[in-house]
This record gives sequence, structure tokens and C-alpha cells, in this order.
Amino acid sequence: MKKHLISTGIILFLCLLLGGVTSCTDKKKANNITTQRPLNISIYIDLSDRLVRDMQPSQVSRDTAAIGYIIDYFKKQTMGPQILQSKNRLKVFFYPAPHSSDIATLAGELDINMAQLKGVEKRKSLESMKALFQKNLLQIYNRTIAEHEWIGCDIWDFFSSKKVDAQCINKNARNILIILTDGYLYAADNKIKEGNSYSYILPQTLKEDGSLIVRRKGLDNLEIGVFEINPYSKDEGYKLIPTLEKWLKNMGVSGEHLVVAETDLPANTQTLLKSFIEKE
Repeated sequence: MKKHLISTGIILFLCLLLGGVTSCTDKKKANNITTQRPLNISIYIDLSDRLVRDMQPSQVSRDTAAIGYIIDYFKKQTMGPQILQSKNRLKVFFYPAPHSSDIATLAGELDINMAQLKGVEKRKSLESMKALFQKNLLQIYNRTIAEHEWIGCDIWDFFSSKKVDAQCINKNARNILIILTDGYLYAADNKIKEGNSYSYILPQTLKEDGSLIVRRKGLDNLEIGVFEINPYSKDEGYKLIPTLEKWLKNMGVSGEHLVVAETDLPANTQTLLKSFIEKE
């Protein structure tokens, strides 16, 4: 009888101990969910003549495949027991804004902000977002190509005028900016030259070993991935990526949170995106 009581006591003790460990583990997991920084992902698309470069798969296919992967990552990070508390956000934007009001309307729908959604709206929005983004993006690309009005993509001004701060940075979030561009930064109405530094990148500036003008600092709270770089030649490719990397680092972007990559088959670009976006 005495041995039986001792054995029962040991079993009860072990059950309490294991229960306590499980409880602590559950609490730790819950704390991780509540303390994890929300995702703030911005996708900046270059709507320039890069869209009609002769390549297979097409540039549109490469862009949409990359965006599709980012959406899948966003959904995976947002779905689950934390969905009701989620403040994650993902949006697509262009700068400068396209002249077409139709494109502006389509782009306005490509902004999923979980903090502004309530209850079941959160799940419904996540479940439908990939189809919505694919439909709207294809319409935007098709209309842009059909109109054939290449206004350029003023990435330099977007950073230099600090529009990036308001558009892409939330001090309480993990801020990720994905830029899809061929790397030739250019806007017809914003061409500045200061010595051997420019506000744009063209084959001529690369030939002269020109750099990009640095107008600001303070981008240490932003992770930047520049994908789909597409140099016209190998020689330009050797200069194009270092020029962009140096410019972004000089504005305060950490080398650990920066990648500038040439265009590639969608599967290879997805591998790079995965390495960049999931490394935190």
C-alpha cells in the first residue's frame, strides 16, 4: 500500500511538472505571437519600357510570379491563431503615379491592411487577395503596354524626397520594400548632374563610372530587395548592381538587409526572394 502511494505520488508530480512545462511553452508561443513585429511589405513596380523588352518568359510573367510568391509568404505569416490580432500590411504602388485613372483605381485595390479589417473580413481578404492581385496587375500591365506612354520610374526622387518614409516605413513594424525594375533609374523631368554624380542611371552614366547623388540618410529601418535588374550588356551589368548597392547603403540601408539581383527564371528569383524575405 505504501509503495502504491509513493508511485501514485511520483506520477502526480511528473504530471504536474510536464503540465507546467507545456503551459510555459504555450505561454512562450503566445508571447512570441503578440510581440512579433507586424509585417509592412511594399512592392514598388517600375512601369517603364522594360515591360516590352524581348525576353522569355516575359517581364510581366516574371514580375507577377515574384509578386505571387510574396503574397504566399504574407498569407502564411498572417493566417493562423494570430490572424485576429494581425496588423500585417502588403501593398503595391507606382511612382510617379500613372496618368491613367483606370490604372490608379486598379492599383488602389492592391492594399491589404489587416489593422483596418475586422473579424471574418481578415480571413476573407487573405483568401481572395492572390486572385485579386493577379487580376488587377494583369490589367495594369496590359493597359500600360497598350498605351505605350513611358513616363519613366523616378526611384531616385522617391528616396531623395523622403516619400519612401511616409509610404513604406512604420517605426513599429518590420519594413520590407521590394522594387521590381530593370535598374535604369530615369525620369524625363528630373535629370540632375553634379560632377560625376547623377539622379538617374543610363548606359552613358555607367560608361563614365558615374554614381547616384545621395540626398539623405536614415534608412536603417528598411529592408530593400531590388529584383529584375536587366542590364543591356554584361559590361553594364558589372557596374549597374554595384552602383545601386552603393547608393542604397550610403542612405543607411544595412548590407544585411539589402539585395540587388539580376532578372532570372521565376523559380530562381523565388529562391533569392525566399532567402531575402525569410531571413529575419
